[in-house]
Amino acid sequence: MHSRRRFVIGAGMFFVLRPCSFAQGKRRVGILSLGTPATSQPLVRAFADTLRERGHADVEIEARFAEGRENDLARLAGEIAARRPAVFVAPGTVVVEVVRKAAPGVPIVALVGDVASAGISPVLSKPAAGVTGISFQSASLDAKRLELLAVLVPKGKAIVNLTDSSARTGAETALGATARALGVVLHSVEARTPEEIDAAFEAVRKLGAAGVNVLSSPFLNTHRARIMRLAASARLPAIYQWPETAEEGGLMGYGPRLNAIYRQLAGYTARILEGARPVDLPIEQPAKLELVVNLKTARSLGVALPQSLLVRADRVVD
Repeated sequence: MHSRRRFVIGAGMFFVLRPCSFAQGKRRVGILSLGTPATSQPLVRAFADTLRERGHADVEIEARFAEGRENDLARLAGEIAARRPAVFVAPGTVVVEVVRKAAPGVPIVALVGDVASAGISPVLSKPAAGVTGISFQSASLDAKRLELLAVLVPKGKAIVNLTDSSARTGAETALGATARALGVVLHSVEARTPEEIDAAFEAVRKLGAAGVNVLSSPFLNTHRARIMRLAASARLPAIYQWPETAEEGGLMGYGPRLNAIYRQLAGYTARILEGARPVDLPIEQPAKLELVVNLKTARSLGVALPQSLLVRADRVVD
């Protein structure tokens, strides 16, 4: 059974309630996520808190979590659309596409890696009609994570990019250029189901890879716990999209913090609720990027983290 929650912001408090009938006349914001309730609800809470701080304490948040199953997105989007939200928040290119079909004409605040690949705009300053939001420039960050991981990989050994084609980040060119500059042998293995993640690590073993670069993807992030377990079992260093993943037990994470991203998304949503048009709101990038490394995980993998990497880290978990 898929988790359904109603988030109500009011009286300075945040409530999570079971689905029930809605009061008439309330403005609603829909959030559709590929994530799970456990991982997504804290982010929705940060979003809700920011809306309240911006003076929108009367807004109801209608959230659905597909728990990594892309095939469920259309149905869940339809459920939210039936509630007639004033704004739809869509983290991920696939989610943006589904929401566009389910709720034509409803303003969308998106979180995507690459705005051109997502069909939002070729440039950040001119979003497509009806869609704006945040781009975390996934191609450049995926390449930067490859650079960080290569520090831990012996010369001549291979690194595997664990990828999800549905994310369409456009990172291939940047990754190839970075690999050539570093002298790294690079392979890519795709996974779009949990079973394919398992198969991907079997492919990593057969390739004799010495590290895994987990590329930007809502699906891969949803299943990060599975990926961390497989990396630990294979005793392979891996780097992840979000710094929080290293705090959860991954070896390294580099990028913006998701909590901060959701607060940024809420800022956009507040402006649209106040009358702004998405086309007039240039797409933003994250204000801050963080590198987090986990010494405990490094010890369990038998990986020595060089001092040059540790001094670059914004946080070292021990």
